[in-house]
Amino acid sequence: MLVDLHTHTWPASQCSEIRHDEYVERCVALGLEAIALTNHGSVLDNLALAPRLAEQGIVLLNGVEISTILGDFVVYSPDLEFLRSLRAEQEPLRRREVPAHAAVVWAHPAAGGGRSGSSYYRGLEEMAAPLIDAVEVFNGNWPADRYVASAERIATDLGLPATGGSDAHTAAAIMRCATEVEIAIELDDGGAAATADLVAAIREGRVSPWRVPPAQRQAGRPSGRVRRSLLGRRRAGEETCES
Repeated sequence: MLVDLHTHTWPASQCSEIRHDEYVERCVALGLEAIALTNHGSVLDNLALAPRLAEQGIVLLNGVEISTILGDFVVYSPDLEFLRSLRAEQEPLRRREVPAHAAVVWAHPAAGGGRSGSSYYRGLEEMAAPLIDAVEVFNGNWPADRYVASAERIATDLGLPATGGSDAHTAAAIMRCATEVEIAIELDDGGAAATADLVAAIREGRVSPWRVPPAQRQAGRPSGRVRRSLLGRRRAGEETCES
């Protein structure tokens, strides 16, 4: 299925305009089965939104975005205690600090770090490589060809999987970019099993990036492919922080 792996909500991310009601309504309107909430150094909104989304048959995947001198990284894990230990701005994670139940994705690498103010330069990927499991090549806030091409080159040079996420800070932005991934749908465990599936898929390279085609992106509506992919099992049934 297609899953947006990078979204932000208010108030956990103060730069987001998406309130809880609006987030749930938008996910329902899009017919989503799962979505990742990746606020800046906080899982408070994950705890509040997981049961509300579960009531609508939607699994919330757990993650946190951190900003470092090397850039921004999204860390996914079913272990909320581990995610709570991460901060919005911090030192880069060392590989030994990343447990087996977590996966780290370098977000919008060519755009630098939103909160840290870091800038990308050629060769930075050699320092980031030991820390990451995948590279976000499609980001809804950084759609220009130069950002995408640089991210794709980084992923290719490092031999790492590529992902996509909207980096949504407004409800309309959700699902502008996404990732094709297979996860199990378990509605009664707060997204832990599905997040564990996501981590395994990222680490094993069983992911691929996707984004809304330019014409539909401009019109602000999801494509037929998104709806077909995401509705299949259920119905057969920008302040952006520069990140």
